[in-house]
Amino acid sequence: MKMPDLATNEGVELGITRWLANVGDPVKRGQALLEIETDKAVQEVECIANGTLATIHVQSGQKVPVGTVIATIKVS
Repeated sequence: MKMPDLATNEGVELGITRWLANVGDPVKRGQALLEIETDKAVQEVECIANGTLATIHVQSGQKVPVGTVIATIKVS
């Protein structure tokens, strides 16, 4: 799963404020998975597939560019 493009400017870094699931948790497509902070607000980001949250690559409090891999979901 990659950092979504919620901003209008290319090359923008967005920060993860908190994960709403833990590694090993079952997740469903459309479920709120994490919160990210844009320059205007904190927004929830939905899971992109059904499965298990296998790895979190970017921790809460970190900022990364749009398109960076932030998590791995083991699809079931």
